[in-house]
Amino acid sequence: MYTHLITNIPKERMSDVELFHFYNQRQTIESFFKMAKNVYGIKNLRTRKFYGIYAFLWLAFMTHNFIVNAKKLLFAETTLVDTGMKVLVKHVGNIKALVERSMEGIRVIIPTFTKLAKQLANALAEPKYVQISLFDRQRF
Repeated sequence: MYTHLITNIPKERMSDVELFHFYNQRQTIESFFKMAKNVYGIKNLRTRKFYGIYAFLWLAFMTHNFIVNAKKLLFAETTLVDTGMKVLVKHVGNIKALVERSMEGIRVIIPTFTKLAKQLANALAEPKYVQISLFDRQRF
């Protein structure tokens, strides 16, 4: 089997192996855009203005980074850690929850109607962090 790579990058600038890895990294961003089109809806932009597209893409990238970090931090030792982006956005994003805010903090109530909702509720039940209030002087 033969592979051909046509490029305008001079041989003095990159070796064959470096070129292979350089173009292979492009597959990563291409697969991200393919996933983002299906999951975050970036193929249906409602504007043709540069700054509108720019802002929308930044929001899509921030959303993606938030979900990736949430999977690592919140779902690390749960069954949700291996859940795909599409499932998280489409299904977990549709789970109805009640958020109660009080002096003691924020409480999220997730009715466990589905298996996915139960997994999410269990993952969020035991936070792996401590929330420190800026107004709590006893901690300082």
